Amino acid sequence: MAIETFAALSGTDRLRPANIDIADLYTHVMENGVAVISGCFPAASLTRLRDTAHAWGGQTPMHPPQTYVDDNFHSIEAGISPRQKTPHVYHAYNFYRPLELSGDVKDPLLDVFERLLEFQNTLTGNQASFEPDERGRKARPQIIQYPSGGGMFGRHTHPLEPQRIGLILGLSKRGYDFFSGSTHFEANGVAHGTEDLHDQGDLLLFRFDIPHWITAVDQGSKFDPSSVSGRWTAVLPYY
Repeated sequence: MAIETFAALSGTDRLRPANIDIADLYTHVMENGVAVISGCFPAASLTRLRDTAHAWGGQTPMHPPQTYVDDNFHSIEAGISPRQKTPHVYHAYNFYRPLELSGDVKDPLLDVFERLLEFQNTLTGNQASFEPDERGRKARPQIIQYPSGGGMFGRHTHPLEPQRIGLILGLSKRGYDFFSGSTHFEANGVAHGTEDLHDQGDLLLFRFDIPHWITAVDQGSKFDPSSVSGRWTAVLPYY
């Protein structure tokens, strides 16, 4: 079965799909593994968010890879993940305390992530927020750059709970910011690529426990981790 694509409902402040009820969308993703909502955000706001994260990283000391702290920080992850045992090359911008950021960073970040959080909670029935609940769980905004020249993430899975459905929002423009590389999934025994389905402003939804991976971005190009070039995405882990 091909990945189903739905248009974003226009004329509302809340992120919603057109032509499908949100409860039916949840059932569709849980049964089929993946769906796409296209045109969720205007390109200008996503380019602004990407550029803001990149500039913030250039002014903020980098943490070493495999850092686990409840803070706003960034790091370049490369090598073999000790937890997931998969190869990866990416630059992670982790905004685990978004409400503590300065306004010039917080405003473009929350402009996108507040809408993602409201949608994710409505879709899954969770009550996540950017502050920890009584069990210490919270939504953790993250922006990931897969740099041109080989940014990638090997095949891996996550526990289904408490996330249930993962979100991957495209922040960069295919054919302009990057040219090759995409998220792939295995759902019900069938592998799916998203090269032709997922671009800037489009939102991938996937059942959180299915295998997924990111193919190499612009392999053969010069690798420059300080450059803004590459494939950028926004995700919202909940744990």
